[in-house]
Amino acid sequence: MCGIAGIFHYADPSRAVDRATLTRMTRSLAHRGPDGEGMLVDGTLGLGHRRLAIVDLSPTGAQPMATPERDRWIVYNGEFYNHASFRPGLEAEGVRFRGTSDTETLLHLLASRGPDALAAVAGIFGLAYWERDARRLTLARDPLGVKQVYFHDDGRSIVFASEIKALYECPEVPRELDPEALNEYLHFHTPLFEKTFLKHVRQLQAGEFLRVTAGGHARRRYWEVTDFTPRGGTPDENVRALEDELRHVVGEQLMSDVPVGSFFSGGIDSTAVASMATRSGLRPRCFGVHFTGQGVIDERPFQEAAAKALGLDLELITLDGSTFPDDMARLMFFQDQPVIGAAMLPMFAVAGLAAKRVKVCVGGQAADEVFGGYARYALAHPWKVASQWLGAAPAALANRLRRAGATTPSGPARPGGNVWKQFAERGTLLRIARNFSSGARAMGDWRERYFHNFAKVPEATWREILLTRTVVSRDRARATFHDTLNRSAAVDPADKVMHWDAQTYLTGLFQQDDRMSMAHSLESRVPLADPRVVRFAFRSGFDLKFRDGASKWILRQAVADVIPAEVLNRRKVGFDTPAVRWMQGPHRDWVRDTLTSSAARSRGLWNTAALTRWLDDPRDPLWFDVAWKALCIEVWATLSLDSGWRAHGTGDAPPPPSGSTLIDLDAP
Repeated sequence: MCGIAGIFHYADPSRAVDRATLTRMTRSLAHRGPDGEGMLVDGTLGLGHRRLAIVDLSPTGAQPMATPERDRWIVYNGEFYNHASFRPGLEAEGVRFRGTSDTETLLHLLASRGPDALAAVAGIFGLAYWERDARRLTLARDPLGVKQVYFHDDGRSIVFASEIKALYECPEVPRELDPEALNEYLHFHTPLFEKTFLKHVRQLQAGEFLRVTAGGHARRRYWEVTDFTPRGGTPDENVRALEDELRHVVGEQLMSDVPVGSFFSGGIDSTAVASMATRSGLRPRCFGVHFTGQGVIDERPFQEAAAKALGLDLELITLDGSTFPDDMARLMFFQDQPVIGAAMLPMFAVAGLAAKRVKVCVGGQAADEVFGGYARYALAHPWKVASQWLGAAPAALANRLRRAGATTPSGPARPGGNVWKQFAERGTLLRIARNFSSGARAMGDWRERYFHNFAKVPEATWREILLTRTVVSRDRARATFHDTLNRSAAVDPADKVMHWDAQTYLTGLFQQDDRMSMAHSLESRVPLADPRVVRFAFRSGFDLKFRDGASKWILRQAVADVIPAEVLNRRKVGFDTPAVRWMQGPHRDWVRDTLTSSAARSRGLWNTAALTRWLDDPRDPLWFDVAWKALCIEVWATLSLDSGWRAHGTGDAPPPPSGSTLIDLDAP
C-alpha cells in the first residue's frame, strides 16, 4: 500500500508541471509510504509516489514504474491479489518480467488490454496510468472502493491524490463546503458517491475509471454487482462453497514479503478471517482494542475466547479518553472529512498497536453489508425473520445449555438468536418507536422503514441547529435513496438495501479504515470485500443470511466448527466506544467551547443558541448522534476551511531516508 499524487495540464500543452508543487503533494502523503519516494515529470504531466514496501521489496518494485519501452507508466496504491494468474498469459504475449511485484503485472495488463481488464482484477487500489503516445491519463478505483482517488478539475488541469489533504498543497484548489455532501452526511453518515465535503473536490466512485485527454474526459463503470439470483443448492452445499471461497480468497490475500497480522474484535467477522488464515498456513498475531468499566461492552472476554480457540497470540490495548481533544484534531486531519462515527478512535489505536509488530493486517470489514449482519436488514422482511426465529428456539436453547456445561447433542455450536439480542436493546427499540411515530408511511413501506431507521435524527432538529435551513433536506436525501434503490438490479428488498449500503455506507467505512491504518504506515486488507466474495454473498439469498434467528447465518455456519458459541452467537456491536461518556464527562467543556467558539460563531453555519440548548440536554436519546456530528463538522472546518491542517501537514518534509528519485522525461 502506498500514496499517489499527480498533476495533468491536459488543456494547456505549454504549461509545464510545477515540480515544487508535485513534491509537496507527494510528501504530504509521507505517512502512507515511508520506504521510498519517486516522481515522474513528462511535460504537462507529473506523477508522485510514496512507497510502503510489501511485495517485492527490491528496487524492481519501486514506482513510478514503466514498461521496457518507457511509453507506459503507473503509480499505484494497492494490492492485486490474483496477479500471479495473469502472468503466464502476459508472458505468452512476450512480456518479460523484471521482478515479482503485483504492480508490474498490473502495468503490463493495462498496457496489453486497457482499463476494461480491471473487471477481472481481485484487489484494492487507486491508480494512475499514463500513455505517453496518446497523452492520456487514466485514474481508477477498485471494485468496492476500499481505496480512494480524489481529484480537482478546473476545466484545464486535473490534480489528484490518495488523500484530500495532498490537494491542499495546490493553491488553485478552492476549499469550500459542499452543502449537499453535508446533507448526505447528516442522513447517511458519509458523503455519497463522487461527493466530498469540499465542493470542488470529487472522488472516483467504486469500480470506476476516468480517462483524461486534451480532447475530453470519459468516465466508465468497469465493475458492479448485477446478479442477485440465488444460486440454488442446499444450505449445506452453500456453506461448503463459501468455506472454499473464503479459504481461497484469504489465502491469496496473505501474499506478502513482510509480516502479516490480524485485526481482532472478538466478533464473528474478524474471527472468521483469522480462522481462514490459519487454515492457509499462517498463524497471524492478533491485535484488538477494548474498554473496561467505561459504560460499553468490554470486548476482552470474547477476544480472548476466540484467540484461544484458534490458538493465536493476542495483543490488546485500551483507551481512557484522556487525550480525546487532541485525538479529534489529529484523527480528523488524517481522515480528511467526517465519515461514519467514533470508531475512528479505537481503529487508530489498534492500528498503532499493530504497526509496532507488522506492516499488514487482515480484518473483517464488509461482512455486515454483504452477508446481512445488521438487524436493520430484517426491516425488509420483518415477518419472515420473526417466523424463522420461532423455529430457532431449539438451537438457541442448545447453545445456552452448552455454554452452561449441560449435556447436549455432540457437535459444534449452531448459529441462532443474535438478531433478537439486537432488537431487544434499548437503542433499537427507541428507533423502532420513532419510526412508528413517523406514521403509517414509515412503517407500511420497507423503503421508509429502512430510511427512517438509518437517518435517525429528525429533519427539524438539524434545521433548528443549522443557520441555513435549506442545507438540510430529508426529501432530497430520500430521493437519492429511492433513486439508488430503483437503479439496483436486485429484486428482493433486503438485497436492495444491502446493495445500497455496499455502495454508500461501506465506502465511508473503507475511507475511515484506510486513513486510520495508513496514518501508522500499516496496510489494512479486507478479504470479505474481495469482489469474488461480494458476488458470492449477493447470490446467497435472504434465507441463507437470516436463518434460525441469526444474521450472517451462512458466514457463521462456515466457521461454526472452530469458534466458541459465545462468539458465534453474540449480538452485533461494531466498534463500540465510550465517546459519549467522554463528551458528557471530562471533556464536556472542550466540546462546548469548540462548538460555540468565535470561529464557530463566525462560520455562519451554526445556530449557536439552539446548539447550546441541545448540549444542555444530555438525556435526550439522540444527544450523541447530534453532538458527535456537529463536533466532527466543526473540527473538520477548523482544519480544512480555516487552514488548521498546516499544523499537521508534511508537504515541506525532507525526503525519506532511502532518498527521492525524479524521472524527468523532458531532460535531454
